[in-house]
Amino acid sequence: MANTESILAAEDGRLMPARLSPSDLTDSRRGWAVVAAAFIGLLFSMGVLIVYSFGILATAMAEDLGFSRTQLSSVFVVFSLACVIAGPGWGGLTDRFGGRAITLISSVLLAALFCALTVLPHDALFVYGTYAAIGFLASGTLPASYASVVVGWFDKRRGLALGLTMMGVGAGAALVPPLSAFLLAAVGWRNTFLIFGLVIMLFCVPIMIAFLKPNPTLVPAPAAREKTARRELLALAAKVPTTWVLAFFALLTGGILTAIATSFVPMLQAEGIPRAQAAAYQSVLGLSLILGRIIIGGLIDRIFAPRVMMGVLCITILGFLAMNRAATPSAYILSAAGVGLAIGAEMDFLAFLVSRYYARAAFGTLFALLFSCYALGASFGPLLLAWLSTTLGGYRPGLLVLAGLTVVLALSTFLLPRYEKRAATA
Repeated sequence: MANTESILAAEDGRLMPARLSPSDLTDSRRGWAVVAAAFIGLLFSMGVLIVYSFGILATAMAEDLGFSRTQLSSVFVVFSLACVIAGPGWGGLTDRFGGRAITLISSVLLAALFCALTVLPHDALFVYGTYAAIGFLASGTLPASYASVVVGWFDKRRGLALGLTMMGVGAGAALVPPLSAFLLAAVGWRNTFLIFGLVIMLFCVPIMIAFLKPNPTLVPAPAAREKTARRELLALAAKVPTTWVLAFFALLTGGILTAIATSFVPMLQAEGIPRAQAAAYQSVLGLSLILGRIIIGGLIDRIFAPRVMMGVLCITILGFLAMNRAATPSAYILSAAGVGLAIGAEMDFLAFLVSRYYARAAFGTLFALLFSCYALGASFGPLLLAWLSTTLGGYRPGLLVLAGLTVVLALSTFLLPRYEKRAATA
């Protein structure tokens, strides 16, 4: 059976909490500087700069290069699939070489690829190849690499630390679209990508070099033993039901939340709400997302995380049902708040549970696998909702389907086992 540096299995097949070595720097002030650096890293990560600028910069790029709407959509699909495939590989490299090294290397590659976007020719295959390269080479800037560094600094405040770290994505979601629109109007799409690359190289990378450092009191095992332990851990994790529950949760959450987030404004417009007013309601979603990172992160430090997530999902379900039954401002606000809270909680929740259920030796790989499940669900969720709205004659029946799927998600949290609030010493 695995030792204290790997996952433990009880006789009934449930996971036992991963044990950590004691550290006099755990939960210290130095850890918050690491959180700040990880926040900035995620703010300028591939997932933020590509995803939240795509509707603005990629649309302008497509118009300039003469692409059709189908070709533009295909570019994003190619990029998304590359991320899904490459994410676990970068997670494995994170476990082997550390999150700091991986985020730095991948950030430099991302900056270089942004510069490559400035010289794109009028060739669809070249564009597909460049966006696929970004997905493959820059996936080391996804949350798993940053979270692997942060969890080493915190125990009692781990949930809050992860929440503040992941808030970098929420801040990017609010900042990048208007910034992209401003830069597009001022300097064009090619120079906007160049500016993004320069910001990463001259601002983000130096901050990570200075502050994104692993906890020095967490001494790693010898390389050979660490590699063997990681393989044993991954093999054991694949046999444990909890791993598959988390994968199912990530996949279904990605599909549901991305579907509603991307369709929220069109859904309100279908109800006769003007675009400006619909955007104002969506701002409630964005605000709830940011607040969810902090509030949920703090709560899971004190309350069993699956119960916290179940409570959040109950609010999401109520929002879906309210919007299905009534076309009123209160229904729209409740729905936006429920979705925003869930989006603000899902990655913190998954990262926190991986850090509690599994040893650090495979944190990056396992969290990256869950993130790939989430991304895979996010790739098909909007298509599912669009198909439901077309087949069932509107968005409202689709909301009932999403509510039912969210009920399944909430019930799945009962399948997750207990963990110790504070990790035991080895």
